Amino acid sequence: MSLQDGELTSRIRFERKVTERDPLGGDVASRWETVASVWAKTTNNLAATTELIAAGADRYREQVRFDLRLRTVEPAWRIVFRGKVFDIKSIAPSNDRSELAIIAVAGMSDG
Repeated sequence: MSLQDGELTSRIRFERKVTERDPLGGDVASRWETVASVWAKTTNNLAATTELIAAGADRYREQVRFDLRLRTVEPAWRIVFRGKVFDIKSIAPSNDRSELAIIAVAGMSDG
């Protein structure tokens, strides 16, 4: 992959779900907390999204590839990019383990 600094133009935020507990140990509420904010290169799969919008779909899946420097990322986390929530579908390190490619989708869950 070999990302150059100038390609990392999109700021994304990783969030994880945390559940707060009441004094007796029961679940009270879940919320999303920020894990990290990083720079990434984004590539949007516009063809599939455009076809669904043109067909009049009420809900559609926007798929984006995020390329970034290597870091720990958990599949249960989510990405927030430009105010939109993306569910992580796959995480793949480069062969030399210096970078990550993450495929994420938006528009199918309620966060």
